[in-house]
Order: sequence, then structure tokens, then C-alpha cells
Amino acid sequence: MSTQIPAHPAIDAVMSTAASVLGMEIVFLGRLTDDTLTLEKVKAGAEWPGVEEGLAGPREDSLCHRLLGGAPARTSDAANDPDYRDSAARSKYGITSYVGVPISDATGMVVATLCGMDRNSVEVSDDAFEVLRSLADVIAAHLGPLVTDGLVIRRAAEGGWCVGEDHAGDLTSAMVLADLLASELTPGSRPPKGETPLDEIGQLRMSVRQLEHALAARVVVEQAIGVLTERQRSSPRQAFERLRKVARSRGRKVHDLSREIVMSATDPAVPLPPELAGRR
Repeated sequence: MSTQIPAHPAIDAVMSTAASVLGMEIVFLGRLTDDTLTLEKVKAGAEWPGVEEGLAGPREDSLCHRLLGGAPARTSDAANDPDYRDSAARSKYGITSYVGVPISDATGMVVATLCGMDRNSVEVSDDAFEVLRSLADVIAAHLGPLVTDGLVIRRAAEGGWCVGEDHAGDLTSAMVLADLLASELTPGSRPPKGETPLDEIGQLRMSVRQLEHALAARVVVEQAIGVLTERQRSSPRQAFERLRKVARSRGRKVHDLSREIVMSATDPAVPLPPELAGRR
């Protein structure tokens, strides 16, 4: 049994950012089982025959298996690296450079890896490696159930989300995230842009932090949509449109109002606008 990697715009954004920071021919998200490694997502900067999404092979043949067994997380000369040189995947695909970080689920079990590889020698700096680890954390946050004040909201096997035991349908994550990123929301302690010009790594680090904060706001909004969907027996899209309309008409931020809606699921005393109170 393996953990399913959800289709989500946040993970697509992670892959694009990882490709930018590493500058390698291939960046991939590998899904692990006890026996296999599958390239769940691939971001290719160059054509590499045989390396594509869906490629699966024995886990023990992969460089990721060596990584998880204690090998260094980075190498720019795999053919002469004692930890990687006899890997079947290295020989088969002509891998010279490799970098990887593990991704764990909510129980702490390693279920995937976020990696880059290249047929040429590519040095990965400490700063770039730290960004890659942060990106892996973003993916990890999307693998398990969400728990807020005793209310469990989890991804359903058939798609969409469940609020408690009730299925809330497709919460249109892409629409929610796009709305947040397009607006002027400043969720939590979102880092302001500094006046001092940043180098490329600094810019990427800021992009990761801002994405993380946007995603944090998105999680709360999606939870609120789930609550409204169940409470008002509406579709997720209708719930989102209603939430956004009420927030704007009252001069509120969508994620602030969403937080109150989620709180109201476990505390009926939390006051809400009449349009959002509905059945409790």
C-alpha cells in the first residue's frame, strides 16, 4: 500500500520552483512503496529518453533507495561516488548528478522523495538544498488529514474532501488558491518584500515563504467551504462564491471570515453573518 499524491496546484508550484532552484535536467516527485519507486510527477528541462511520469521500477535499484539508506543527499559525480556508483538506475540512465530529500506523511513514515538529477555535473549549494527541503515540507502538508479544533477534514478516496463523516465534494482547490494569490491578502505573518535586492536564491526563498503563507490561508478557506457545503447543502462552488461575496460586502478578508466559520463548526456560540449561519 502507498500514499496517494493528490493533484493540487500547490504541488505543481513546488515542482516548478524546485526546477528553478536546482537547474537540473529532471526534477521528480517519487512515490514509494516497500518495493517500488514511481515517478509521480516530472518536471523536465531537457529531453531524457525513458524518464517520464509514470515510470516505475524496483525501489532498491533507485538512487532514492540509497539516499534513504544513509547515502549523502547530494552528489555531482555519481559514477565515482561509492554510495551511488553501483546503483542500477545510475548505470541505466547515465546519471551524473543527484539530489534528494525525503517526504514523510503525518505518521512520520517516508512515503515519497523530491529529487533532481542530471547527466552532467551539477553542484547543489547549501542554500538551494535548504529551499528544496522547504518545498518537500509543502508537499508533506498536503498528504494527510487536516485537524482544526477537533474538526477533522480529510481528502476522500474518491476525490474532494470529507468534513467529519460527510463528503463535501470537490472544493475546487485551484480556484481558491488562484483567488488568494490574485488578491492582496496577507495571511498570518506573510513576509514583506524587502527594499534590498535579493539574489536568485533569496528570491526563491521568498517565493517559497509566500507560497506557504498563501497555502495556509487556502487551507482555512477550503475548510470553511467544507463546513458551508455540509451546513447549507450547497455545492462547493456555491459555498465559495457565497463566502467571497459576504466577505467583500462586509469589508472582511476571506481567510479571516473562513477561520470563524471553521470555529463555528465546533462552537455554535461563534457569531456569523446570517447569510453564512444556516443550519447548525
